[in-house]
Formats: sequence, C-alpha cells, structure tokens
Amino acid sequence: MTQRLRPSSLALAKPDTIHRVREVLDRAGFDEPHIAERLGSKEVIELAFGPLDCPRLLRRTRDGDPLSTLIRLFLVGAPVPSAAVRATLEPMDPLDWVGLGLIELERDIARRVVVLMPSGDFLIASDCLLPDGSQRRDHVLGVSGSALNVAQAMIQTPACWSLDLGTGCGYLALLAAGFSQRVLGTDLNPRAVALARFNCLLNHVTNVEHLEGDLFEPAGDLQFERIVSNPPFVVSPEDSLLFRDSGLKGDEISERIIRRTPAHLAEGGFAQVRCNWVRISGRNWLERLTGWLAGSGCDAWIIHSHTDSTDVYADNWLRQDEVTDRERFVDQYDRWMTYYDQQQIEAIDSGLITLRRRAGGRNWIRVDTDRSVNHPNGEAILVGFAARDLLERYSDHEALLGLRLRCRPELRFVQFLKPTESGWRIENAHCELGALQFAGEVNALVFHLLALCQGEHPLATVLAQVAGRLGQEPDAIGPAGLAAARSLVEQGFLWPADDATRTEISSV
Repeated sequence: MTQRLRPSSLALAKPDTIHRVREVLDRAGFDEPHIAERLGSKEVIELAFGPLDCPRLLRRTRDGDPLSTLIRLFLVGAPVPSAAVRATLEPMDPLDWVGLGLIELERDIARRVVVLMPSGDFLIASDCLLPDGSQRRDHVLGVSGSALNVAQAMIQTPACWSLDLGTGCGYLALLAAGFSQRVLGTDLNPRAVALARFNCLLNHVTNVEHLEGDLFEPAGDLQFERIVSNPPFVVSPEDSLLFRDSGLKGDEISERIIRRTPAHLAEGGFAQVRCNWVRISGRNWLERLTGWLAGSGCDAWIIHSHTDSTDVYADNWLRQDEVTDRERFVDQYDRWMTYYDQQQIEAIDSGLITLRRRAGGRNWIRVDTDRSVNHPNGEAILVGFAARDLLERYSDHEALLGLRLRCRPELRFVQFLKPTESGWRIENAHCELGALQFAGEVNALVFHLLALCQGEHPLATVLAQVAGRLGQEPDAIGPAGLAAARSLVEQGFLWPADDATRTEISSV
C-alpha cells in the first residue's frame, strides 16, 4: 500500500462499526488479565503511565498472534506490518479502523493514532504522543494516577443524576454509569468530549451524555446526587496543555470548583474533587482552604495526601512534558519558579475534598493530614460521614454511654513484639480497617475497649469492664474512655448495634 491513509479526527457517526471493533478486541483477549499474562503485571502498570521503549515487550509479543499484534500496535506504539493487522482485524477491514480514527496506514505499515488501554472492565481510548514525543495542546490523557485516586474514593451508592466535571477520556463517567440512572460529562476540550463519547460506544454504555463547555456551564440549573471531578488542577504559569493547565492564577481552578459545586449538589448529595492548593507566605493554608467552604451549606472532608516544595512540584510536572528537550526544560523550570516567587507560593498541597449537601444543623469540616489514614475508598468515606451524623445525634455523654457498640467485622488488630529478658513485650500496635489505620494511640485502654465492644452491653458497662481489666476504678477512665470511643466511632472502627441506628449504616 503506497498511499498514506490517516484520519483527521475521531469518527462517532458509526456506532455499529465501533461495536464491531470491541468484538475484535474481545475475541483477541485484549483485556487486563490476558495482557498481564503476556507482558507481566509490572509492565502493564508502567504502560498505564506512558509508553515503554522496552525491547522485552517486543520480545514477549514476537509470536504475531492477534493479542500480540494489538499490544504492539496500541500499547507499545510500535509500527506493525499491515498484513499482520489485516489478519488480526478479520473480518473487519483495516480501513474501517482508519475511518474511525484509530490507526493510520502508510505503505505496508500500520501505526496507532490513539492508545487503547484496558482499565478494569473498560477499554479506554486516549491520545498518544506526537512523533517528536510532545503532546498537542488538546491532548487527552488516559486513566491517570489522579483519576484512579478519585475512582477509588468514589461513593457508589445509587444516584439519579451524576456529573463528571472535566471528564477527559470519560473514565469516571463510565464508572458513575454503573450506579447512576443518568450521567453528564462536561469538558472544555472538544477532543476530550469526542473521545469520551467514543469510549461510551466502545464499552456499550448508553446512560452517559457528554457536553462541551467550561466547568458547570453545560449543566445549566441541574442538580446532581453525585459530582466527581479530576480537573486541570496543576498550579503553573502555563496554558499549553488543557488536561494540566487551567490558565488561572495559582489554585483558582480548585477554588472555583469548590465554591460553585454546592449550587449544583442536591440535598444529601456528594461531590468529590481532586485538588491542589497553595501555601502562601505569611498565610495559614488551612484557614485559606476552609474559607472556600464558608456558607456552602455542605459538610466537608478534606483528605490531604502530600505536600511538595515548589521546586519538587515543578520538576515532577515538567518531566512529564518537557524532558525530551533539556534546554526547554530548564527554561520552563526557571519560569515556573519565578512564577511561584512572584505569587509568594512556598509549597503546594494535593488532596481530595468530599462535600455533602446538608441543610439544617451546623455544617462541619474534617481535615485529615495523617498519611496513615489517607486515601480511603468510597465505602470508608461514606462510613465517615455516617459516623459524624451519629456522633452529632449522640453528642450528650449520657446518650453515648447508653449506646451498644460493636467492632466492624473487617477490623484487624496488629501487634509487634520484641524479646526482653522477661519475655516478649509489645513494641508497637495498631488497628486496621481495610487500608486505614486508627489515627490515635492504641494503648491498653483502646485494646480492651475494642475487645469488649461486641454489641451486647451499653458503653457505660463496657467502660466499667475495661477499668476492671486495667485494675482501675470506672470513674478513673471515664473521660479518656469516652474520648477513645468517640474517636473509634468517628473513624469507623466501632459501630452501633442498636436496631435504631443499624438501618442507616447497613448500606455502608
């Protein structure tokens, strides 16, 4: 074939053809388990974050069967003989794939135009790098690390309407489709909207609509039970990559989203936003951040994941784009650092902010900065909100003392022992709930409290039993015991066993 056949854009007008593409991919075993078996689990994880110039991947796909051909073409990004592509895609014609905007043909070689990457049960199309290793301004990322972070934290209880704000390739919208009647995905980038629509067709998802527009503009006056967002939160002086740069000063994109979200959140609904926020010289970062939530009518849980100095932050982000050109990298790095100095930015934080719309009562803000309790999943976040509701209702000490509590069945207690002359002695101990560790001292009081809370007796009786085991009078551990119980409930380690409170938490 002597003519170069290259599509100008992604085609969406032929859904039946896109469905046939999925049939070809499925028949070849183009999914996470089979690809991991062929390449290795480590390599699959690395491929999710960018191309690998790795001879071993070519060696592991040298047999030329359909799966190897598709891996080389769409994951490794290697040119593949047209004859091998034709045999792999049968009974489809490769020109159908060209027409959809998936591949290009030149002479006897086929090359990818997009990346096709499995993620869970989904196949996700996203943009690949340009021939010189750079990215186009409207480059659409695949399933990024920050997207996976939001996905892990997503509250997935049933919803009528959900919104994916800044949808990108549409991955979060696809996840939301599984627990929502309808989903709206919005993005300022027309290329992102096209790819997100394509991914819905590729994955046979029919309850998602994608619209082009800035932030909440396409949503109009709609309110949603669930909002998720992995926006272009990077703090930079740039406007060169739509997935990274908002073009706004400092962390203004994160502030705008947090301030505007409550107006689009239905009563009782949850919003979860991946954010970066800045630490400005002479200002309290937490006061500044919580100021975004003033008068929002929402409860908020801020989960801080990490803080980077500005030099580390700039280096990390620029290496994802500019590392192929050393001179440009240095120039851009200096520009970013000058920008931070001008804005008096000392450091940049990263985290997830979860909002819940709640009218009536006094709204609360919870801030977690301890890394040992970071990155909880959606179930744990839902438990955290339910726990705060419970403690608000049982704020009176006597009411809490009358509550029968039990340990969550997933709870595990871990002890580290060290040998001494008198035998083994506890060196350290902690309790775990899934990926979470109890944020507090796990002393003898906490240990016995967890051991004795089996839902059979009110807390007052349990605390008396704990005092007995410690050889103390009940009054001596009263305040400390109540404080420990409240902390354990707040973090989801203890739950009420009473019928009156069991119903509301049974779903979480």
